[in-house]
Amino acid sequence: MRAEIIERFCEGKFRDDRNEDAVVANACFVAVVDGSTAAGAIAGEPGGRLAARLVCDVLERLPAEADAGRFVGEATAALHAAGLRHGVPAPFAAVAVLSLARREIWRIGDCPFAIGGAWRIADHFPHEQAYFAFRRMILRGYRDLGRPHAAAETLAGVTRDWLEMTRHWLNADDHPMSFGALGGRLPPARFVEVLDVRRDVREITLASDGAVVSPAGQRGPGDVADMLAQISALKARDPDCLSLYDYWRGFPEGAAYLDDTTLVRLAISE
Repeated sequence: MRAEIIERFCEGKFRDDRNEDAVVANACFVAVVDGSTAAGAIAGEPGGRLAARLVCDVLERLPAEADAGRFVGEATAALHAAGLRHGVPAPFAAVAVLSLARREIWRIGDCPFAIGGAWRIADHFPHEQAYFAFRRMILRGYRDLGRPHAAAETLAGVTRDWLEMTRHWLNADDHPMSFGALGGRLPPARFVEVLDVRRDVREITLASDGAVVSPAGQRGPGDVADMLAQISALKARDPDCLSLYDYWRGFPEGAAYLDDTTLVRLAISE
């Protein structure tokens, strides 16, 4: 199977070098890697950016015939080693990978993708859904009290602690808030998706979760222009992300996008 890039977009929410998304496109694999902000800074570098770079390095050297298990094992080892090297919890990242030799898509985490225009968008993780509801209650509640500025003060510390908590729930086998991504320990099998690509498929889109901001998060964009239009509409109509699209924060001040945003559309041929 061969893949030709139709269009490729990868920008950080502030359009600068803090972007924690990355793209791999070589003779064997095409991938979108979404490093997690929750990893925090490591040696002065955003942890999500370090995670994305390490995962990309694994994909650049991975042999064409490698399966998802080998990829996950090598990426986990690289992220674990980075955490040990710097004396911090390992950084982590979500990923959607197209293996050209194996005709498979591998997903670990919440990167959305589309096959022939049909999107497969993961639900928000349990800890995200819980926090979205809490944040919405706090913001609306303080507005009802006539003290809207108190909401930001209340949420600042809670958000910081919540992001730190997520590290403990990553790839946990026995926790109700468990979620999957590539990190310092192997994800349980239920968090590693492997999907065969049929021979009649002619287009595939890989994206980071910042590319999908439709109501309920279930309508993926048709192309880059559509993606940017959806993000712009959300920013204009629901900048706090409380009604049209629930999120753990609104658009940051000065940000062009809600999150780091990546979309890669591919034409598929034999």
